[in-house]
Amino acid sequence: MKLQTRLFVLFSVSALVIMLVLGTVLYSRLWKERLGSVRMDVSNELRHINFMVNSFFAEVENDVETLAANKTVRSADDRDFTNFLNADEKAFTYNIGELEQRIIDIFNNYRVTHPYVNSVYMGRENGSFVRSHKRERPSPYDPRERPWYLIARNNPGRAVKTEAYPSLTTSDVNIGIVRALVDRNGMFYGAVGVDVTLKNLTEYIADIVTDPPGTIVVVDANGVVLAGLSDDVLFRNVREYSPDLAGILSKSGPGFLPAVIRGVKHYVSFVSSPAQGWKIAILIPSAGIEREIAGRIAAAVGGLAIALVLLSALTMVGLRVYIVRPLAKFTDETKHIARTFDLDRRIDIDSRDEIGLLADSYNGMMDTLAETYRSLKKTEADLIAHKDHLEELVEERTARLQEANENLSAQIEKNVQTLNELAIAKDRAETADRLKSAFLATMSHELRTPLNSIIGFTGILLQGMVGPLNDEQRKQLGMVRGSSQHLLSLITDVLDISKIEAGQLKVLHEPFDFTQTMEKTVESARPLAEKKGLQLTCILPTGIGDMTGDRRRVEQVLLNLISNAVKFTEKGSINIECGLEEGGVTIKVTDTGIGIRPEDLGTIFKPFQQIDSGMTRKYEGTGLGLSISKRLVELMGGRIWVTSTPGSGSTFGFFLPDGSRDA
Repeated sequence: MKLQTRLFVLFSVSALVIMLVLGTVLYSRLWKERLGSVRMDVSNELRHINFMVNSFFAEVENDVETLAANKTVRSADDRDFTNFLNADEKAFTYNIGELEQRIIDIFNNYRVTHPYVNSVYMGRENGSFVRSHKRERPSPYDPRERPWYLIARNNPGRAVKTEAYPSLTTSDVNIGIVRALVDRNGMFYGAVGVDVTLKNLTEYIADIVTDPPGTIVVVDANGVVLAGLSDDVLFRNVREYSPDLAGILSKSGPGFLPAVIRGVKHYVSFVSSPAQGWKIAILIPSAGIEREIAGRIAAAVGGLAIALVLLSALTMVGLRVYIVRPLAKFTDETKHIARTFDLDRRIDIDSRDEIGLLADSYNGMMDTLAETYRSLKKTEADLIAHKDHLEELVEERTARLQEANENLSAQIEKNVQTLNELAIAKDRAETADRLKSAFLATMSHELRTPLNSIIGFTGILLQGMVGPLNDEQRKQLGMVRGSSQHLLSLITDVLDISKIEAGQLKVLHEPFDFTQTMEKTVESARPLAEKKGLQLTCILPTGIGDMTGDRRRVEQVLLNLISNAVKFTEKGSINIECGLEEGGVTIKVTDTGIGIRPEDLGTIFKPFQQIDSGMTRKYEGTGLGLSISKRLVELMGGRIWVTSTPGSGSTFGFFLPDGSRDA
């Protein structure tokens, strides 16, 4: 496909897309604007129609008030008025007196001068009935039982409007405006009324012209069509005509909503008439609005199409002169160069636009290409000359690579030997460590036996079982027993840490009474606290009961933490608190002692470590208690932690899983 043809297709498609997009946008905007305009106009018209209908009925009510106030109409002498109580359609004859005829003339004069009034009438308490014109069928008729008479009797002080009711002698449906007749004493003796048929009301409304054209519909509070639609729909529920319309009119007005009425899309604008209790609506077919908008869009798009055609024609002429012809010449020259390989041929296009710049760039490219071609020829000669020496270079590089490979292999072998030596040294160190731990465990056990003997014998001496002692002897023996017990405690700690490191310490897994264990341990530590004047409290929650674990090790950990708290607390209190958690229990020991600095928190659980706070000589110990406690808690499957504020005290807590709960 030639460039000119492609450009023509491009312009045509672009024009169609522009017209389509413009038409769509224009249609949407015009539809929105027109719909808003229609909504506002129709809303104003509805208010005007509502005002006209209210004015119409207000005028009729005023006329009824005037008729009811007429002295002739109010005449109390109604003995000779026409009576249809026992009328026979075949034999009935009118016998109208002078007074009744004057009343009929008044009524009929009003009827003929008001085209939307169907009849004017009056009923009396004696059953008589006076009408502006004769009834079509003189059938039996008692006005006192009719809706218009009853509503007038119930509202004697004003003119009132009845609901729509069917006529007895015709197919009409009437709306009555009636006024009660009362005497000076307030006694009711009759009613005067004016009937407007639905057909007349429809004709009255039909004379109202709306813009855009639409159908005016009036329905009462029960949804009954009073005016505006065809005769077959009058005095029937609007739902039978259109369920969509019935649904819209059931809403509180005013409103403007779309609806499909008998298969045709409409827009329904409606208002409520509080004075009448009616809904007044205008049904506007959407087709009329669409035709109006389509005409405006057609005019706009048509003008645009003409402009685009002219623009396309002028553009195509310019493209042919300034682009297509120079490009065709450019193409012919490049084909010639490709066919003849004439790198010295140049393109001559006399133009200062982009096509001319393209030709200049092409000529520059050809200059570079020619120079490159000559350079390639020279390089080819150099490559041929270098080819003879290539094999010698390859052999030299291969020898160098082989030498480097041999050096690398020797270095790898040396590194492997070093790694083997390090592994052997590691195994020897681990073996020595285990032997050390085993030795310490054995020696600690051997030391405990004589110490227990010393403690036992000093106890016997202090009890006076081998003879009386003086105070100095008792004092010295007490110091011996205290030092022995302290040394035994240190050896026990060393023994425990040695067993742990040697892997010889085993924890039990058996049930025990947790509450009893806690109380026993706290009571055993109470003398230490009381000796320093410290308050020792323990809080145990209910419901812990038995748990499964190593009772003795739990006591050892708790006693270590309490002893540690007593050691570093000079005054205040020590509180032990236990709590249930999911899968076990948590025990916390809180003191009011010297506290621990943040930088020391990472070392307190390490063996043979004591805090370097200047207090080392004051507080004795090996630094194994916390380390042993941590190892024991971890062996029992738990965890231990500490929080502290220097100068305010510390809290040591540990969690122990309950084997019985895990099961």
